[in-house]
Amino acid sequence: MYEIYALCVASLFITFVGFGIGQSTQTFCNRLFHSIVVANDRLYVDGGELRTIIGDNVSVTIPSTVDMIDLSKPFNNTDTSVWDYINKNSTLGYRPPTLNDGSIFATSSRLYLFGGALSLAIGAPTTPPPNGIAEYELSNDKWGQAVAGGNRVQRVHYGSAVQSPTIQVAYYVGGAIAPNSDPSFNALPNAMPYMVQGLITIVEQTMTLENSSTTAMNADGTAAGGFLALIETLGSRGILVSFGGFTNVPGASMSLADYGLIDPSLHWSLGNVSIYDLGTRTWYQQPATGDIPPWRYNGCSVTVSAPDQSSHSIYIFGGWGNSFGGSDGNVYVLSIPSFRWIRVNQDSNRRFRHHCNLIGKHTMLAVGGIQPNGEDPQPQDSTGCDTTAMFSQGLGMFSLNSHTWVTNHVPSQGAAAYQVHSKITNVIGGNENGSATVQSPVGGFSSHELGVLLKAHPEPNVTCTAGSEVSCSVAAATTHAQYSPNYTFGHLDGLSTGNIAGIILAVLAIALVLSLVLFLLRRRYRRLRNLRPRISKPVMQDRISSELHAVIVLQELNDGQIHAHELGSPDKPLPSTSYDAKVPKILIQEMDADGLGVHPTKRDVGQRDVKEKVAVNGNA
Repeated sequence: MYEIYALCVASLFITFVGFGIGQSTQTFCNRLFHSIVVANDRLYVDGGELRTIIGDNVSVTIPSTVDMIDLSKPFNNTDTSVWDYINKNSTLGYRPPTLNDGSIFATSSRLYLFGGALSLAIGAPTTPPPNGIAEYELSNDKWGQAVAGGNRVQRVHYGSAVQSPTIQVAYYVGGAIAPNSDPSFNALPNAMPYMVQGLITIVEQTMTLENSSTTAMNADGTAAGGFLALIETLGSRGILVSFGGFTNVPGASMSLADYGLIDPSLHWSLGNVSIYDLGTRTWYQQPATGDIPPWRYNGCSVTVSAPDQSSHSIYIFGGWGNSFGGSDGNVYVLSIPSFRWIRVNQDSNRRFRHHCNLIGKHTMLAVGGIQPNGEDPQPQDSTGCDTTAMFSQGLGMFSLNSHTWVTNHVPSQGAAAYQVHSKITNVIGGNENGSATVQSPVGGFSSHELGVLLKAHPEPNVTCTAGSEVSCSVAAATTHAQYSPNYTFGHLDGLSTGNIAGIILAVLAIALVLSLVLFLLRRRYRRLRNLRPRISKPVMQDRISSELHAVIVLQELNDGQIHAHELGSPDKPLPSTSYDAKVPKILIQEMDADGLGVHPTKRDVGQRDVKEKVAVNGNA
């Protein structure tokens, strides 16, 4: 990626016009290297590079805003007035950076800018800003640097990110460190990018970060430019699904330019899918079958589930496959738990370096990207500009219900429920509401545990209605109870009054028996104690628990158990060092608490040796 920038900016077609606002009424060409998130009924777009047409030239602008579209209002993708802006220069003192290939996350009250690397366009800054996470308070238009707790991480970029739509937790998998992403690495002579392992969980309410292991994710435990999906209704905490993009030995010097990713040994096939159980912190690998898309990277995806949760569809669109012929404009679905790939829309509108998000309940919104010109994935003239109606202003909308591209957003229509399309049910069975009959992959699950994790159907519910005759019908059962932010599952909906009364009586009976047993044990204990000599008890000083952290950590960030606090006493005073100053290392992780430093290894791919890299924190 970085080498190709040098070629791009040297082109006679490119003129850098400096820092400016976001997408505007200028003649729009395209937008690359940005990031997006949908929250608060708004689309937020941050970072990257804006290209506009001025005369016969294509000019590159580094935006100084976070751009917004109000999704609660209808709009057409040709309407330039839909854009609103958050100025990054609105706060005195702290100015958040504009970076490439970073990620933006959002809560109801704040935006967070995570990761990224500097643009190499002419006139852009040349020294990366200090490591940190920028935050924006929506209520008072104030930028600042977030105070993050937990594991410290260096600034990574090019990883895959996803944010929970129901709880304020985000996940970031893999990525790379480059001279233009980390300031200390930038200072090293002849520094080259390298990939890193790790799954970073970000609890946005407390801005707490945890770095978990990805060793078992694939052969190298690394990923970049790939696809990442979150399905919250599977398992006790949800699952992550990852595939595609590229991978390499952690710490190995490599080029991130498009021409540097031709080596097939770097390609993560879309036929090899990795699943991460957030509840047990376990990675699984599962082969997929069907109409498997050709290998690609820098495409986009969204995830929707059947109304009865019997299947989950991961829609992917676009991406570059190292050649024009290896790329396509088709839309594919990976259906889970059957792990069947299904091509649901065939189109020649190839696209690359765009991002997608679900808006409403059944619309995939694609934002930005570029159209390859022949074998050139990033043409520097107007041939890469968005000139078709389908992607005017770099905004494309794909209906997951009709499997067609549209140009209008109508919130009332988008609020309708998602329905499983017949092109999917023709493969996995069922109907528009679910009831999928194909519940396992060809050849079975790779492990029994994975099959249990993804199991979709319990026994069906039988519903009876009284009339002139009693009529009973079998309805498909929902596999999982309602998901809620406090991680509580299950409810009593649907139980009859008699069932509830029976449960209450049973609980009372058990409580009565337990009370009788405790009474008898207590009386026996007192009788035995009276037979022993009395021993005076020492006077104990009040103990004060030391606070382990200044924030409340949700259960994603621990093993679900309640850990005892360290106690102080007269003969064992509290430590003078605060907990934050001595974050414990998690031995099973590749990345320690001081950063994303890794120990490089060799990759067994023929005669290709990999140089050892020095981690940014100075550890070999």
